[in-house]
Amino acid sequence: MSETPEDPNEVDRRPLEVEGEALRGLAHPLRARILDELQIRGPATATLLGERLGESSGSTSYHLRQLFRYGFIENDPERSGGRERWWRFRPAGWRMRGGELLRGPSTRAAAGILARYYGGRRERLERWSRLVDERPDDPGVRRWAEVAGDSVAHVRMTPEEAEEFGRDLQDFIRERLRPFQGRTVEDHPGAEPVELQTDLFPNLTGTDADPEDGPSAR
Repeated sequence: MSETPEDPNEVDRRPLEVEGEALRGLAHPLRARILDELQIRGPATATLLGERLGESSGSTSYHLRQLFRYGFIENDPERSGGRERWWRFRPAGWRMRGGELLRGPSTRAAAGILARYYGGRRERLERWSRLVDERPDDPGVRRWAEVAGDSVAHVRMTPEEAEEFGRDLQDFIRERLRPFQGRTVEDHPGAEPVELQTDLFPNLTGTDADPEDGPSAR
């Protein structure tokens, strides 16, 4: 019995599962910065990225090729055929098992580099909160103050249920964000970069697994 071939379009809509080799290919500070630029500011060339990041186009071109090799970015189909290649962030994004990779002897160092770099998302959230407090009358801040927000939900799940829930949530988010991907300042001048952060973790406060409530904390 032969299996029905997968639709390439459906495969492209799935997030890239980051494992050992791909993780090591991503764990470079400049590559992480390049991915941030492509996510936040949209498609770009090696020259544009070099100007924005203060790097040579040769350096950004090399790291773009590496990101392409490991599947994190792709050619922008809307800007093909020119003298320079335009790159865009992989529309379906990527995901990885951070805890598992941090424990693995062969991936621990690379996962640690990546985790430290992407820890900057907390700083960006705190920067926004400070703007709201310090400049509430600024037109740019006031325009977004009532839109931006956060929410917290408390439930009980098993690790298996939490894993399934997390995957379903990320799939929904990726699909819902699809219409907004690839936008640039030029084609959407009234739109600002928006960042959506999600966290799913066990609240161990007061449980036997709470490290702050164990013997070492007493």
